[in-house]
Amino acid sequence: METLPIPEIPDPLPEGPSKGRILICDDQRGFRRVYRDVLEKDGYQVEEATTGEEGWEVIMDKKPDLVLLDLGLPVLDGFQVLEKMRRSAQTKDIPVIIFSVLGEPRDVQKALQMGANDYTVKGFYTPRQVLSKIRDLMNNRQKKSTGNSYHLQIQSGAKDEPVLLQDLGLENGLNCPECHFPLDAEFSPDYARADGHWFAARFSCSRCGKPF
Repeated sequence: METLPIPEIPDPLPEGPSKGRILICDDQRGFRRVYRDVLEKDGYQVEEATTGEEGWEVIMDKKPDLVLLDLGLPVLDGFQVLEKMRRSAQTKDIPVIIFSVLGEPRDVQKALQMGANDYTVKGFYTPRQVLSKIRDLMNNRQKKSTGNSYHLQIQSGAKDEPVLLQDLGLENGLNCPECHFPLDAEFSPDYARADGHWFAARFSCSRCGKPF
């Protein structure tokens, strides 16, 4: 009986370079699975965490390029994780997309004031739409790393100061509520917009660096 040759199994194709590392910090397994599949198919490396404490450990250990962060996390909630990130010099510039069932205006405003880059309510966006947000933030971060940011000190007595203070919820005026030092406005180029020169802005304490 003639023995047939065993066909050679071709080596797997080499994987392309990763687009970046993304942390999914959410306690819902199904949510993590769906977004892991979408992100990995698009070329991203994915880390997972099920609690805020675990997420913070991964952030400090892996230094992801972007974090998808749920607010309703056990141990540490999403607000606490976000506050830790923005207080640390090692993590303060990592983009964060809040992804939560909490869609109340006060929650949205609080997260954005604390330094979140975007806020997405679960069920209102498809995974592909969220992926588009991720791509934009990742592209902006790469451009920002080669660009400049500008720090300007805001002077009291400006025409729209009362309205600005009310909208931002700054009860102590344009001063840090902890250090009482003047706040700086940091302007960074926003390359996602066309037709003119656009900048993203945030306030931070000129002494302790705490963002607002």
